Amino acid sequence: MKTRLTFMALAILGIAGVLISGLFVIPPGEAAVVRRLGKVLPRPREPGLHWAWPLGLDQVTRVRTEEVRRLAIGRADTAGPDDDPSVGEFLTGDLNLLRARAVVQYRVADPTAFVLRSGNADRLLERLAESSLTRALARQGIDLALRSGRAELALDVADDLARSVERHGLGLRILGVSLTDARPPIEVQPDFAAAQAAQSDHDRRLFEAETYGKTTRIAARAEALARVEQAKTRASRVTALARGRADHFRSLLVEAKEARPLTVARLYRDALRDLLPRVRRKLVLTPDEPIDLSILGAGP
Repeated sequence: MKTRLTFMALAILGIAGVLISGLFVIPPGEAAVVRRLGKVLPRPREPGLHWAWPLGLDQVTRVRTEEVRRLAIGRADTAGPDDDPSVGEFLTGDLNLLRARAVVQYRVADPTAFVLRSGNADRLLERLAESSLTRALARQGIDLALRSGRAELALDVADDLARSVERHGLGLRILGVSLTDARPPIEVQPDFAAAQAAQSDHDRRLFEAETYGKTTRIAARAEALARVEQAKTRASRVTALARGRADHFRSLLVEAKEARPLTVARLYRDALRDLLPRVRRKLVLTPDEPIDLSILGAGP
């Protein structure tokens, strides 16, 4: 009886040990794909404590889903003695050869699909990235690839590569592509350098001309606005003066209708008062002596 109880206790402990051996923990930023008797379960295990069938019935493959991975494609320097002479060379849209190097940033988006492709996912991604870079360069000229078109080229490669990855079901998400280097073959680098220098000088002069044109237009607009405001001020002043004179004339007209002799005499005196300060001769008359304005002239 005692031997039987001991055997049962050992059996229970063994079974418990086997069951406990199936426990596993997935840390944050990872996922686990479980193969049960060789068949991949549809849903990967998320971070936390999980249990799998022990004794090799379940095989657990951990995948880091938050890790940003990098893949370098192409080659910008000269090929080595053991390399293919054309490695890293691409043909641009204007039929020029270009050595280019790019870096692809990606992470695992579908752990199950990635595990199913784990044997050749990285190699297949490298081939797909090289194909995308080849197609993108074939749609651009070498000048844009060497100068201002790098950002547009990188976006084109990333979009094309994302479609290819989805089509092949690699379970990856392309985060971005950066074109780290692009240069013509070493045999023609001096000619390309001279052409780039000439293009840079052209761009500099064009920028200076555009800047001068903008500043000149701004100054011209400011001067035109000042002249318009000055003309408006002058027009307002002339208009106000004309209205004042018109009102004065209408008031004189009313006075002339009411007392014409007095109005004429007042106007006469006002005219003399304005005229005499301009004449260098002075007249002294008695109160009863009439005024003869002919003596103010040069004579008959």
